[in-house]
Amino acid sequence: MATFDVHPDIAEAKTISTDFYLDTKHFKDSKEKIFSHTWHFAGNTDQVKESGWATPVHLLEDFLNEPLLLSKDKEGNLHCMPNVCTHRGNLIVEKPCKVNDLRCKYHGRRFNLNGKFLSMPEFKEVNNFPSEADDLINLPVYQWGKLLFTSLGKKFSADVFFKEMSDRVSWMPLNEFVFRPELSKDYMIDAHWALYCENYLEGFHIPFVHAGLNAAIDYGNYSVELYRYSSLQIGIGKEDGNNFDLPKSSPDYG
Repeated sequence: MATFDVHPDIAEAKTISTDFYLDTKHFKDSKEKIFSHTWHFAGNTDQVKESGWATPVHLLEDFLNEPLLLSKDKEGNLHCMPNVCTHRGNLIVEKPCKVNDLRCKYHGRRFNLNGKFLSMPEFKEVNNFPSEADDLINLPVYQWGKLLFTSLGKKFSADVFFKEMSDRVSWMPLNEFVFRPELSKDYMIDAHWALYCENYLEGFHIPFVHAGLNAAIDYGNYSVELYRYSSLQIGIGKEDGNNFDLPKSSPDYG
């Protein structure tokens, strides 16, 4: 993969070459060398509230496009696994359901909710069967509040990936957060992923594009903190706004 350097001093930094955004090879390289190894949001605990629940999820649909499933076994443990049968690759879970075990509808192969192979019709006489290859692979699961994350690779642990951000906003009551569909909007944007990220990570456009946000914060004190694997954008709300009640332990208190 080609090297694209950005000067760490923003006063010296320049936009990287347009080749990064237009070249198909660079796009495929970024998919393999960045997204296939990092951690991704997979779902939330409300999707698998009780033991016996299994829910299909797609990891970066139309990009990585990995069909996965979230499950909670009888012991209450959360699991994230490929949602494809180890026999012929058929999808196992098609919609959220509460079940005793997982069953492929193609040949009836059954798995425990933790991914362990249980049985398959007409295979009793097969030698050296079953083996570990017949189990569903358990991907790592990291829970942050109600949010669930997973990774297809083993490049670095969740403790390393999330530590800086978790330490920085540890006061935030993530367990109390609730998804409100009526307050959510989906935007379909035909853009390179990096352009979208660059737009999100800079706040210069706020006064011109986000009138509501600009009216609610003190834009002069808007700041961005950069970490190894994350960034934190801080908008100081106006006194009459709907703001967080920060604990005294927060570096932003006062």
